[in-house]
Amino acid sequence: MQVMQHLHPDPLPPPEARPDQAPRMYRMGPRPLPLHLMTALCVWPSLPIVWPNLKNASSSLNPAAAAHLQKLRAVQKLANTEFEDALAREAISRTRRFIKGVREYQHHPDRRDVVEAPVIWQAGNTLLRDYNPSQPDAPVVLVIPSLINRFDILDLDFAPSFLRSLAGQGVRPLVVDWDVPGPQEMKFDISAYVTERLTPIMRFIRGRKDQPIHVLGYCMGGLFALALAALRPNEIKSLTLMATPWDFHKPDASMGEAFAALGDQMEPCLQATGLLPVDIIESLFATMQPMQALKKFTAFAGMNKDSMEARQFVLLEDWLNDGVPLTAPVARECLKGWYGANHTAKYEWHVDGVIINPRHITIPSYVVVPGKDKIVPPESAMPLAKLLPHATLHEPMTGHIGMMASRNALRRVWMPYFHWLEQHK
Repeated sequence: MQVMQHLHPDPLPPPEARPDQAPRMYRMGPRPLPLHLMTALCVWPSLPIVWPNLKNASSSLNPAAAAHLQKLRAVQKLANTEFEDALAREAISRTRRFIKGVREYQHHPDRRDVVEAPVIWQAGNTLLRDYNPSQPDAPVVLVIPSLINRFDILDLDFAPSFLRSLAGQGVRPLVVDWDVPGPQEMKFDISAYVTERLTPIMRFIRGRKDQPIHVLGYCMGGLFALALAALRPNEIKSLTLMATPWDFHKPDASMGEAFAALGDQMEPCLQATGLLPVDIIESLFATMQPMQALKKFTAFAGMNKDSMEARQFVLLEDWLNDGVPLTAPVARECLKGWYGANHTAKYEWHVDGVIINPRHITIPSYVVVPGKDKIVPPESAMPLAKLLPHATLHEPMTGHIGMMASRNALRRVWMPYFHWLEQHK
């Protein structure tokens, strides 16, 4: 079989309009909108106030900041009397462009409209979708996304789609669609998600065809995949971990302390609702890159809204803003256990009574560590490539989201994985 036979396999048609689905006309994002608005209103309008102190600041800053400060000082010398007025006008202009970008995003007509892959298994609110139903005997790749964001990033409707491209390799991608926790999942911790959802899915797949399964986990889903491989090694032929964290105290342990403190502060909410709300989760990501939303939506304000670039921006933002809340037990384990106590790297994380130790997972493994990842820093993910005994490391120069939704994803991330998978069927 030749790798990359075609991008869109015959069993599933390429994404197209769904006449049975009316488009949603209201967008809540970018979430949490009050936080992003407050950041914009605090950062840019405050520049004229901060400048008198900033211009006299020490030059012992990081090189990039020092260079920018030097340019500002040079400009001020050229037009000292007008500089502060110009600074105030620029601050107001940037704030207006950001707000304009947000409003244009909220009213943009484009929506993700695809023919969804059929559901072949369900328990509670968890679904299993088949991306190659016409080849039931093809090798199975079980794809496990994060609990926090929906699996849609793996199948956005601008070409190419990772799942549809994967199906084009003559394998059968089955993706877990976690959806929002329902009554059955409300008390689930991470161990329950593995034993009550992923393990039955494995039994279901093997009940139809008794052969080992390839397992792929993306982001947080990689830790679920790792746990599954530790619990059921004889049923898994290969393990792929894409942008999967392991050492949560690298490169900065203080982030773990902050997340653990947040877990304590959120305890009343967790006890009252049983969930960690999406806006709180999005706030955590915003703290990692506080200026990211301001930059993105300011740039979007200047885009041609009919362009493919604008459509890609809108669909990605829709995915980012359509997150899923975490159950209280999962939230506690993530914030306090993973980030706070670093249970994974300390070999104190257990699932179904078993300590998850990558050193004991001897199946062929493929570890993707994106070099530009800001959500799962390379320092956090890299230890898995060193701990897994039979790991192949791939370090594409992409970001966390870019590895699944960028112009370079196919060449830099997917194709190398497809070649590796072909060798391990």
